[in-house]
Amino acid sequence: MDRMIVDIPEETMPGAGFHFEDVTKVFTDAAAAMESGSFMFMDDLTLHDAMGAFEIGEPRLDSGLIAEEHRTPQFDPMTPMLPQELCWILDRSFSYEMEWHSGNLLSHTVFTLLYIHFLAELDFEYIPPRLLATFDPSRPPELLFLVLKAWVMGLLKCCDLSWRELSKGGVQDVEDWQSEKCDVSLLEGVPVKFVISSLEDASMWLLKTTKFGVLWRNALRARIILRKTILQLMQSDVFANPFEYQSLIDLAREQMMIIRSHPSPEPESSSPAYHAFDPCIARRLKTFVPLRIVPVPSPEDTWKAVDALLDGWQEVSLLAQAHSLATWESAFYDGLLILNKFTFTWTVERFFHETLGIPYDVIVKTVVQHWPSDVSPLPHMERILGLWLNPPRRRRHLAKSLLDWHKLYDALREITTELEKNNLPKNHIVMQLPNVALIWRLSAIREVIFSAFQLELYSLEERPFAYWYAAQVLEEHLSCLDNLLDVVPKDSSAFQEIQFQHQLLTALQAISTATFVSCMSLLTFDRDRMRPAFFRRYKWAFRPEYDTVKTPTVGHPELHRLKNACADVLQDELFSPRGAVEMTQSILTGLVQMGSSGGWANLWATDRLQFLDHLVEACKGLEGLPTSVRDMDSFDVGTLKWDVKVHPWFPFVETKADAA
Repeated sequence: MDRMIVDIPEETMPGAGFHFEDVTKVFTDAAAAMESGSFMFMDDLTLHDAMGAFEIGEPRLDSGLIAEEHRTPQFDPMTPMLPQELCWILDRSFSYEMEWHSGNLLSHTVFTLLYIHFLAELDFEYIPPRLLATFDPSRPPELLFLVLKAWVMGLLKCCDLSWRELSKGGVQDVEDWQSEKCDVSLLEGVPVKFVISSLEDASMWLLKTTKFGVLWRNALRARIILRKTILQLMQSDVFANPFEYQSLIDLAREQMMIIRSHPSPEPESSSPAYHAFDPCIARRLKTFVPLRIVPVPSPEDTWKAVDALLDGWQEVSLLAQAHSLATWESAFYDGLLILNKFTFTWTVERFFHETLGIPYDVIVKTVVQHWPSDVSPLPHMERILGLWLNPPRRRRHLAKSLLDWHKLYDALREITTELEKNNLPKNHIVMQLPNVALIWRLSAIREVIFSAFQLELYSLEERPFAYWYAAQVLEEHLSCLDNLLDVVPKDSSAFQEIQFQHQLLTALQAISTATFVSCMSLLTFDRDRMRPAFFRRYKWAFRPEYDTVKTPTVGHPELHRLKNACADVLQDELFSPRGAVEMTQSILTGLVQMGSSGGWANLWATDRLQFLDHLVEACKGLEGLPTSVRDMDSFDVGTLKWDVKVHPWFPFVETKADAA
């Protein structure tokens, strides 16, 4: 990379001065034989190359245009720095790093730190002696060649580990992630231990040096230790040693307290610290993405983002000690072990134990005793069960997993049908195996429906059907839970979970029905508009693979039933939308007042109660719904407002005070 940005005199720019010659006729004559709208292609000349030949004056696309405010002087990586200036550089780099984690590109965030591109020059062995002689005592060279170099190496290695994890596709929300590294090294070949050792050397020098005051020594050392700790957290296996992992989180939080108590001051206007960043660096990197200058968040917003990062690791640390599928709802699977410690057999055992409250061995023994042949159907069923562990983006993953759940439901139906033929009583707990799969499948369908509200995917016309469909799915789910309540052991956590879920789903069904009725007038029964939108929104339910499964699907959307459902509602003079919401609020309030959600919530019982509180608030926002179906004609559906910041699933009735 060039060390300087050269200012080109205006008179030498194309189109300026006295030597401009109009070449329009040259191009006109050359293209005379071409037909209008035709193209001429050359070997090895792409459309991108052709577009790159134009200087169109658009700052985001024009690689030759640099606005005056973005022009930077020559950058010298060996310019001495004060400790407080270095603190400011490290903090600003943290800001850009958090912006990368939030979804921006490396070329627009982390790579704007110019020391990254001159890292090899920060080497004591190759520094010219004359530079060592000219260093100001208040700006010791170790700040650059030891402290800053180690910190930049730690930053790049953290980015490398994050990049590797994202590239595996093993985390949620990677759809918009850009993997472009612009041919800039993230120290891929450098061992993590070497980088940690460099950070430790920098920390030790800061601890012992007397070249500047203790205030900035501590401030810089806290930032070095935080960087080292974040790197260690990214490398550590939380499942192998959760207690060590937790100690790293605690150490990082201690450093955050020190950093907040020693904020870096804004450098003076003449400070060379400002030259350490080039927001337009993407112009000089190998990238195919237009330039975007990312605003730098405030220091407090940056530290809040780092806190959120630590909170996420804290949650993982707690989850690593919770060996419950119902708590996780999904699991880390590396192709060999689940949660890095359990075999696939553990998953099957936990699945049935947590849903039915009995050991899997009981199920196996019962099936073997009543199965007519020597070939057990259980291995096939277990293989199907394992398919839901695949890890892509959550909502899309849930929609795709519904087919696998249906296959499991079909397999369990075949097993119980055969067991019934061989005299297993209908009230035996093993006969509820199909409902076990159906419960998990209906839970996934419910989340697919409601998460679309949270993601603001539905148009106004689609929302009434979504609420009606949710109510139908909840009805099926409640029917499954009713069947399980009769057979699941009363003293088990599974029974407590089913009781909690039954009350919660009853409340959700009531408020979903009330919302459907209240916004029913938003529906359009124009076939040409409804059907395409319906099949596009619920395409997951119409995969051709469903035709290969004998058992009919349960809980799939049925558009043809909507018209009759609307007619039934209008004829039900006893139904009260407001009354249904009041019933929902009463059920939820009762669950909150119990003080414990029971079941499999474990350490997250408080979070579950907060979820209930939020639903109670949603009920309060719907107190203005009509009291009866007769009042629907006078109800202004325009007062229903959906705002994910108020509640992710349900609207509220806007009052005159709200509108003002």
